[in-house]
Amino acid sequence: MNFRMDLVMPAHPEAIWPLFFDVARVAMLIPGCEQVEEREPLLRYGAVMKHKIGPFKMEAPAEVSVEELVAPSRVKARARGRDKLTGTTMDVLLEVTLEITDTAGTRLQVDSTMQVAGRLAQLGFPVVKKKAEEMFAEFERRLRAELDRMQGVAETPAPEAPAIPDHDPPVTAADAPPAI
Repeated sequence: MNFRMDLVMPAHPEAIWPLFFDVARVAMLIPGCEQVEEREPLLRYGAVMKHKIGPFKMEAPAEVSVEELVAPSRVKARARGRDKLTGTTMDVLLEVTLEITDTAGTRLQVDSTMQVAGRLAQLGFPVVKKKAEEMFAEFERRLRAELDRMQGVAETPAPEAPAIPDHDPPVTAADAPPAI
């Protein structure tokens, strides 16, 4: 199963990039992702994925490895896990690309491929696909909300000091590219 998200943010890639390596914040964006721990900074992570699909509950400890990292423009990570009770395995490949747009914003593309095998896959492709689509839609909703929150924090000056560092010019609504 393949999923794609493509959106434009009125911020520079360097402003968005740190989100993808803040383990606690990213874990909150992924539905069912719990007990995230950093094992090797920027290389290996552990997590537990918990989901209910049809009559089954899945709890799959997962190893997450960063396969490619080109800061601040590209990261490719893979998560593999297996639920001991159902024997279900999952393999998720996630690619995030950030590129500057001609309007000084950032185009954020997220491509994901997910493979599920075992007892849960025996429920049938439509059931598993529907659950995967729901999870990715929720991830997209949470990611958009977090990016909007980050942008709002960056645009709202603190009472004592500006929230935007001197080296980054503020982005106004007039500068913002149209939402996709």
